[in-house]
Amino acid sequence: MCVKGKITYSSPSNIAIVKYWGKEPGDQIPMNPSLSMTLDKCRSFTTVEYEVKKGSDFSVEVIFEGKRSTEIEAKLQRWFTKISYFFSWLKHARLRIESHNNFPHSAGIASSASGMSALAMCLSAIDGHVRNDKTENPQIQSNISRLGSGSASRSVMGPWVIWGKSVAFTDASDEYAVVVPDVHAHFRKLHDTIIVVDKTPKAVSSRDGHTLMEGHPWRKGRIGQANQNFKELIKALKTGDWKLFQKITENEALSLHALMLASKGGMMLWKGDTVEWMHYLRAERQNKGIPLAFTLDAGANIHLLYPDEAREDILQILKNSHVPYIEMIHDQTGSGPEKLFDEYEQC
Repeated sequence: MCVKGKITYSSPSNIAIVKYWGKEPGDQIPMNPSLSMTLDKCRSFTTVEYEVKKGSDFSVEVIFEGKRSTEIEAKLQRWFTKISYFFSWLKHARLRIESHNNFPHSAGIASSASGMSALAMCLSAIDGHVRNDKTENPQIQSNISRLGSGSASRSVMGPWVIWGKSVAFTDASDEYAVVVPDVHAHFRKLHDTIIVVDKTPKAVSSRDGHTLMEGHPWRKGRIGQANQNFKELIKALKTGDWKLFQKITENEALSLHALMLASKGGMMLWKGDTVEWMHYLRAERQNKGIPLAFTLDAGANIHLLYPDEAREDILQILKNSHVPYIEMIHDQTGSGPEKLFDEYEQC
């Protein structure tokens, strides 16, 4: 066995509407089900140069944003050990990984989701070359992504994706994500304008933040709230109920940050401009009756969601605002990863 080559995938970030925050005992098992919208333009681009040769020892080199990262290499070593259950050839692989994002890193846009899913897609394709079997298995792609980053499980498909068991959706799993079928036309294309008010990497990583839910006084109540919101969001996506979607979206965003604030140490990720933007957007919605909803990941930056028919009005609202921001990233609903290059040979 000897295969060598080079492969490149881009994979998108996603924005969770029902949030994943907190884990159960085990390896990346979510405390509650989550439901996200896959993005289109905010992506990680990952290239893997590889040689898989029986008898060779494993090695990995990671170049992130143009610089070698021994920190990422160490993290990936642990991940490779986990996913060797799926890819036994990994112990004989020599890998050189180059990756970059086209959006700010560690600032509340899910860079781990896009980065880990892009790498998972590369390894899944290499596995097909090693085994000479081009059949793709989205469940395995999602599963190995999850083992690196929980939210990455949702980035390998789109546009609306569920991860985590729920009595409200019997096909859902804790081990891999599944697509929400039969979404109403109103939600098949949503815009997501990301209002970047802060590019500073978070003081507390999302990984560490999840551990703050262990022993959290609101943990039990949060599980009940998330499951109810999940059930209602499925209903909104099926029926096209914008007002219900808006209600759940903002409730989940504010609840996520309330959980952080009530954690030991008081994890606070909002900035003053974050709060000003939320007040401004709610006032404009009230005054003009325009369909819009905002959410946030674990960061200070706001995701403004709105349907296509509201686009011109929303852009005018944003233009008229005097609330400070660094940049605005205009994204929309997407479908998942894209293979950009794949060249290999038997050696």
